Amino acid sequence: MKIAVLMGGISSERKISLMSGEAILQGLLNLGYDAFKIDLIEENYLTALMENEFDLAYIALHGEFGEDGRVQAILDILKKPYTGSGVTASAVSMDKVLTKIIVDDFGIRTPIKYTSIDSVKKYPIVVKPSREGSSVGLYICQNLEEGKNAVENLKGIDLVIEEFIVGEELTAGILNGEKLGVVKIIPNSGTYDFESKYTVGKTMYEVPAIIEKKYYEEAMETASKVHHILNLKGMSRSDFILSKEGLYFLEVNTSPGMTTTSLLPKLGKLKGYSFEMILQKMVSDIIYL
Repeated sequence: MKIAVLMGGISSERKISLMSGEAILQGLLNLGYDAFKIDLIEENYLTALMENEFDLAYIALHGEFGEDGRVQAILDILKKPYTGSGVTASAVSMDKVLTKIIVDDFGIRTPIKYTSIDSVKKYPIVVKPSREGSSVGLYICQNLEEGKNAVENLKGIDLVIEEFIVGEELTAGILNGEKLGVVKIIPNSGTYDFESKYTVGKTMYEVPAIIEKKYYEEAMETASKVHHILNLKGMSRSDFILSKEGLYFLEVNTSPGMTTTSLLPKLGKLKGYSFEMILQKMVSDIIYL
């Protein structure tokens, strides 16, 4: 079986995707698979998928045009199987506003959302793109002036504007429906931004998270619930804030990073899964469907 590892892409997360993709490619080669990389750029997004021969696409793309259902739709048209979630699930999950509207209906607690900066009733707030990952374009605003500046800086982009929840940052992982566990994220800067995520030493990780058992179990159960509500496949990672009022769901990632600092591999270790074992499970889930 020939596996094409799709990486790079044209989103703001291209650099991270290349890091994930190279790690995944090496892991698949270590497992003995006939694997090769396809670095997707604007000029070859269609032709590279049409002209290369492969039996399975391992999607290591992050952000728009990779995690949002568009590349999945191309692969569906080409009748090429791929790892991870399908078109609709990927598109819905990539949109943070739409995701929260859906999970709200299932009783999952999320931060208060605002339709515009002028409708905000209480600060601080978070302003961020609705369809970006890796904390790209994240603003924490203490007042109206900062909020308006954030909106102006993100002009032309669909936004999430919501209350800022003070608390501990947690993430919980799911792999082929299995609950992996919960990690606590402790950024040195106090904010888990792009630099904190991808710079070694900028963030501490508590693996597993040392929190009350009821909240640990709630985070795992909610991550599992989100995974199934949105009809996700393969792996997903749900992010939470644990405040004094309880647990708040923030967002779900359907194509988590697979770099040396990424959280999904850390979560896999809680179940005794090596990096290669996670890849094997992702690939096997497709082969034997």
